[in-house]
Amino acid sequence: MSDDKPPRVLVLYPVRGVMALVYTFFAFLMLIITLGYFAFLFKSIGINDVYSLALAFSFSFLSFVFSPVNLVLKEINREALLPEVDVIYVFGIPVYVPRLSYQARKTLVAINIGGAIIPVAISSILLFFTVKLSPLIPILVLVNTALVTLVSNRFSRVLPGVGVVMNPLIAPVTSSLISLLLFSHLAIFIPISAYISSVLGTLIGADLLNMKKIIDASPQIVSIGGMGTFDGIFLSGVFSIILGEFFLTLVH
Repeated sequence: MSDDKPPRVLVLYPVRGVMALVYTFFAFLMLIITLGYFAFLFKSIGINDVYSLALAFSFSFLSFVFSPVNLVLKEINREALLPEVDVIYVFGIPVYVPRLSYQARKTLVAINIGGAIIPVAISSILLFFTVKLSPLIPILVLVNTALVTLVSNRFSRVLPGVGVVMNPLIAPVTSSLISLLLFSHLAIFIPISAYISSVLGTLIGADLLNMKKIIDASPQIVSIGGMGTFDGIFLSGVFSIILGEFFLTLVH
């Protein structure tokens, strides 16, 4: 008896062949670059240097290793109106007649570990520690996240066969500028607020709020954060830390 249940874990490489080697090289380079930035974030919330570096290395390394790994969240079965071509013969000559018909389509909705789950985990840790420092800080961070969500949803587009596309600098620039305004009196939290709001704002605004449009395109697989360390969620977080630290130096 066959099992029709979809696999719970999908290992998908966004590129193949020679480009896979190029992707791996730049992903490893991203690991090295993000190490110092993540360590800075953890030190900013009061974690000592050794543990900050350990956490930063763990999260950077896991993001790199689990970039191709996706966890299947849901299977959607639906009928989609798709083009077909019928062939009829007129006096022995084939005539191709296009038509539309409803066909059963299956879409797997998944989330990428390296490109989505790990950035959300980092954001959750940072948000948890800000709650312990002051109840006002997480409220301001969530306000920032809501604004970045609106901006990300406004500027993101769904392209059939491609997925969600958005300028990778929109969320980081927005989150960093808002963080600068909200935390000018507590400048050390500018990079933290920028990272959390950029990651969560991109995830919610660009991916989750566009999910219906994505599924309407009837792809076989929808992977949130599917490009791993080169996905918009991960990259927007990294860019936001860089901008946040830049604004931090300006304030000081």
